Amino acid sequence: MPTPVCRRFRPWIKVLLAVVPPLLLGGCGESSANQATREPCLGRVLDKIAHPMVPLAQPRPGESYRDPAFGTIVTRITAANPAEGENAVIKPMYSTMPAWNADESLLLLWHRVRGHELYQGDEPYHFLRGLALRSPSDIEQVLWDPTDPNVLYYPSNYNAVPLLIEHRVQPVDGWRVIHDFRSPPTNCPVDWARVLRLGSDPQWMSWGPRKILGLQCGDTKFLYSISEDAVLAVGRAPSSNAPVVAPSETLAVLDGYVFNMSLLPLRRLVMANPYEHASAGRSLQGYDTWNAVAFDGEDIGSLVSHRLDTGERRVVIGPANGYPYPPSSTHLSAVAQKAPGWVALGIVGNHTGQTLLDNEIVLANVDTGQVCRVAHARTFAGSTAEGRWGYWSETHPALSPTATRIVFGSDWMNGLTVDSYVVDLRKP
Repeated sequence: MPTPVCRRFRPWIKVLLAVVPPLLLGGCGESSANQATREPCLGRVLDKIAHPMVPLAQPRPGESYRDPAFGTIVTRITAANPAEGENAVIKPMYSTMPAWNADESLLLLWHRVRGHELYQGDEPYHFLRGLALRSPSDIEQVLWDPTDPNVLYYPSNYNAVPLLIEHRVQPVDGWRVIHDFRSPPTNCPVDWARVLRLGSDPQWMSWGPRKILGLQCGDTKFLYSISEDAVLAVGRAPSSNAPVVAPSETLAVLDGYVFNMSLLPLRRLVMANPYEHASAGRSLQGYDTWNAVAFDGEDIGSLVSHRLDTGERRVVIGPANGYPYPPSSTHLSAVAQKAPGWVALGIVGNHTGQTLLDNEIVLANVDTGQVCRVAHARTFAGSTAEGRWGYWSETHPALSPTATRIVFGSDWMNGLTVDSYVVDLRKP
């Protein structure tokens, strides 16, 4: 069979795309979205020199701007009202929880006091409605289904009864109890001291068809498959965390140890502190990863990626490869299930934005080691003088399923509100 024309000339495609609009290339061209999914750092800032943050007027809700230092398009997508005072906060739930649903048509954010709110998942990012959820165990413990774009899950603490809830957002809002964990083999009590949770530092579920969650009620830790409505394994550990199920559905992580799906320990990950901010992800090569900040130990870095199958580790962003000691208030997001290998970082540091990584949104690839700096977060929180918002305006970035966008929170340098902003890597 003859080699297709596009394949024969593939080495020249990138050259042609630089001078010829993709549509003129017919079948050989790639849509900008597809190309960004494969190479979201293409054309971005890859160096390690200072790109100082300069003053910039806060955009109006719905307005976009080009980041002066990094050249990306950033859009303010929310309109928190200063009249709400301390409740003028609309932000991503957490960096380890997807903000976008599976097909990126919807976006879930958290509004202080008002609760979880649904937005249109792409421009113009309109507010749709608030969601009447039945007492999630915490603000960040609300999870999109990895394949069904209309379904959310959350552990509920309503009256301390240990229930897992499914909430369907379309075509109409509705909820149902998936499982009551008061029965064996978990025997979770109705006890406010041991409510059903994803742990004190929660992470998302597995990415496969079994849809497995790691849960806890007190010292009882267990794995539960939503698809099978089955408790897969139960163990006990005096930890505030629950097991984190790896994307592959073959491994779990708890307090720095890797377990099999029977909750039997396999290995310990080499890290000085297993409780630093981290996000479970997947490599393009097919293995599961644990992507963490490391302030101490043998391998220091803002992003150190560990293979869960072997324990092998790699410093992707750290002093060993030319980056500074990890700035404070760094959060990681490795939830791009359609673009394995990519991890987004939201960093506050000194918050002045004058040096490498300070007050920056960064995207990195754990397979290739590529790192691109995509925006200044322009947030004051987490610095030595935290200003009016403190924790609520930490970036908590969330990477979209295709790794083409990053949503993050910002107080716009100690402003009157905390709002959500989207870096769009599909745009040149």
